[in-house]
Amino acid sequence: MTSKHHDFLTSGAVGLLMRVAVASRNPGAAPLEDELQRLSRFLQDSRATSAAMPPAALASLLDLLADEVGTAVFEARPAAYREGLARAAGDDPPTDFLRSLAALIREPQFLSNPDLTELPLSDWEAARRFSLTSAYVSSMVSGEYDSVDEALEEILTSEHPDCQELADLAGELQRLLYSFRTSVELDAAFATVMPQVTHARIRLLLDAVHAHFAEQH
Repeated sequence: MTSKHHDFLTSGAVGLLMRVAVASRNPGAAPLEDELQRLSRFLQDSRATSAAMPPAALASLLDLLADEVGTAVFEARPAAYREGLARAAGDDPPTDFLRSLAALIREPQFLSNPDLTELPLSDWEAARRFSLTSAYVSSMVSGEYDSVDEALEEILTSEHPDCQELADLAGELQRLLYSFRTSVELDAAFATVMPQVTHARIRLLLDAVHAHFAEQH
């Protein structure tokens, strides 16, 4: 019963939701309502993701999971899920907690999807939404290469000829430049969550990716 079929509870949207809920209980953490809006924004970031897990489906799944609590099916769920649910629920009964989450997710506020300037990125959202950006920028400035130009050349050519990841990276970088219309806004948004990510580095990396595709593809 702890097969790969349970992965959606620990590594999918439910697992992410549990981790976000646990984090919201820490002193000084963002309110759960804000984190739910960030989760909604993340899940609806692309047409493919939003089609696979729309908020209504996530809310219905939480209601179904609430019905399982206390049953043999629940006890057969992965320990990581059951323990995560207990931490997220805190002093609340797990059933009530899951149903309250489902109700919050159905609220119009959860579906409003404020942009990145209205509701700033949190650590977890930045890490998941812009993971490629973080990885490639970190490689640029790691000190492993003698210059940024050498770093860019090595990074881009190492992906060639299968450059699907570079195409995905270009999409992330374009989204960043669209979301933050000025360099000041972008640099401020990432100052605490990904300080290595700056407007200047994004422009440099995006130009290099575009040049690679123009020359090699």
